[in-house]
Amino acid sequence: MKCKNCQANLRTDFKYCPVCGAKIVFKRITFRGLFTDIFERILNLENNFFRTIGHLTVWPEKVITGYIDGTRRKYLNPINYLTLSLALSGVLFYFMKRTALDKMDFDVLGLGVNQEGTAKLMEATMEYSNFVFILYIPVIAISGWLSLNKRSYNIPEYIVTATYVLAHYSILIFPISLFMILYNPEGYLNFSLIFIAVMLGYILFALIRTHRYSAGMNIVRSMLFVILFIVGYLGVSVLLPVFLILTGQINPQDLIPPPPS
Repeated sequence: MKCKNCQANLRTDFKYCPVCGAKIVFKRITFRGLFTDIFERILNLENNFFRTIGHLTVWPEKVITGYIDGTRRKYLNPINYLTLSLALSGVLFYFMKRTALDKMDFDVLGLGVNQEGTAKLMEATMEYSNFVFILYIPVIAISGWLSLNKRSYNIPEYIVTATYVLAHYSILIFPISLFMILYNPEGYLNFSLIFIAVMLGYILFALIRTHRYSAGMNIVRSMLFVILFIVGYLGVSVLLPVFLILTGQINPQDLIPPPPS
């Protein structure tokens, strides 16, 4: 007998393939069997999701080191977790564009920015929101690889780490962000500065628990990480408007503050 999924040779008493792990099915599909299979898959997905989100919140090192060391079934994999976070981000941008964009105060720092031009920039940025989100993964990965890397992870392993922590932050902050967009859009960008600080705090929490330096080294290396991250973050923030200008989606004049009245 052969496995229908990977063609490995099987004994007749096997219930699961020892090579690919697939369940061996002998019976024809029935309504009872179909609903049982669907229920088991949904239950397993829910268990994996809640386990992943819970452990990433309290013990992020368990998820990160577990996946990198070979644990594949206990937690959602980083790609699925990232896909979920991108879907939730899409929901946020949908409501932001439809209900909140024209109510936002873009002059967060009181620098007299061009409100109309900045709104145009924000709207254009939304079209590439998923791409911009993904750009921050290598920023986190390279910053961490250079500063907090006691386990000697390579870049792909740090990409996994960055994917988990960034996606998790996005999922955790989703309810608060949605509430702000729906009920306090005027103050959303003010809170976005706090969100960035929270994101940095969570990333450092996850990396420090994963790599476990001494207290003194944690402080020094965390400061180095913050510097590298800010450089990368600002780099993305600068390159995005340049890209939008070069592709004709916004004009340079949109970024120029209006003359004082």
